[in-house]
Parts: sequence; C-alpha cells; structure tokens
Amino acid sequence: MTVSQKDIKKSKDLVEKLLKVNDQKYNDWLHQQHQQFIEENQDLILQALSAFTGEEEQEKKTETKQPEQPSMNPTRIPVTQN
Repeated sequence: MTVSQKDIKKSKDLVEKLLKVNDQKYNDWLHQQHQQFIEENQDLILQALSAFTGEEEQEKKTETKQPEQPSMNPTRIPVTQN
C-alpha cells in the first residue's frame, strides 16, 4: 500500500500540533525517532559495514589461523580421605 502525500501531510500536521502541546519541536522529535531506529538496527549496520570492508572475512581467517591456547589452570583431582 502506497501512502499518499496528502496522508503524510495530515499525519505530520497532527504530530506537530500534539508535540507543540507538549512543548516539543517536530524536528527534535523526528531526530530522536531516527536515532532510535538506528540504535535498534545497530547490529545490522555493523554487519553490513564489516561485510563491505571485508573485516568479517579477515576475522574468520584470524580465528582459524590461531591455535587454541591450552588452559593454564591444572585439572584438580579429588582426594579422598580414609
């Protein structure tokens, strides 16, 4: 469904009036909405940027090249007393 310019204008005018009642500016509110949307999609943005720069492939190569270090904590053997 395509939203018409007339519908968009009606919605915007109503939001502007409601915000004015609450002593808020439309542009400030709109900016806040944009920021919230970006934050909610931050993982997707970072994945896309990593794929674009090739960092994701580099990280995978680095992970496979480095052997896993053995644990420095010795294994405890339970001691029983008779």
